[in-house]
Amino acid sequence: GFIPWDDDIDMEMPYPDYCKLLKIWNEKADTKKYSLCYTCKEYNDHRLSSSIQDNETTFITTSSYETDGHQGVSIDVGCFHASAKTSVGRMFQLACAAGTSLFKASRVPNRQSKLIYTCSKFLLGIFKSDSSRYFIWSNLEKLASIPDKHYEDAKFVKEFSMFPYIKWNFPKKWFDKAVWVPFEDTVMPIPIGAKGYLKQRYGNYMELPPEKDRHPEHKILFMDLDTPFIKYRGKEYFVKGKKKED
Repeated sequence: GFIPWDDDIDMEMPYPDYCKLLKIWNEKADTKKYSLCYTCKEYNDHRLSSSIQDNETTFITTSSYETDGHQGVSIDVGCFHASAKTSVGRMFQLACAAGTSLFKASRVPNRQSKLIYTCSKFLLGIFKSDSSRYFIWSNLEKLASIPDKHYEDAKFVKEFSMFPYIKWNFPKKWFDKAVWVPFEDTVMPIPIGAKGYLKQRYGNYMELPPEKDRHPEHKILFMDLDTPFIKYRGKEYFVKGKKKED
């Protein structure tokens, strides 16, 4: 079942499937109830992954409070990219993916080393406009995604995420197929290599963390699961002249 202190749901898929999702969303999805949100030139919600948002709910956090965008309960949707074949290629891909993550999020990353924090703050201080940041991350993302042209032939895949996860490569065969497993009162699909993935990402994932670490990652400011978020615009989020620290 759900881990009580894990306050979000993340879904990952192969890059070709992710591209297909973007293509067919408006045709297949219930777009009145749900929205597929992703950072682009016109919209930036400071997420590294896309998200499927429930338009009929409100879920405002410290990271979304100042954003004039969707504020509903959401599922994060990420993808696995093909890893470059050579060590030099992987280093180049890592550098491009790291730059993509920084300028796409447009925020100084938390929970990172002092060096990464300082460098990130310096770069974001130089490139302050939304247009310059979009130009940088969109082009870096294209360079980092070059191996995706041969995704089916790739032996390893990676996530364009944050450190340290962005450094890791996973066997693509782990995600080639899914198996259905019991989850509370239903069944859900997980990749056939789920155990290997979880072990590489989290270590002994079956061991409970210390009690001091058992807390939600996101700080919730306001929640209403029965009311569309848009009704709270200017009241509970995107409040003119008010910062989240107030």
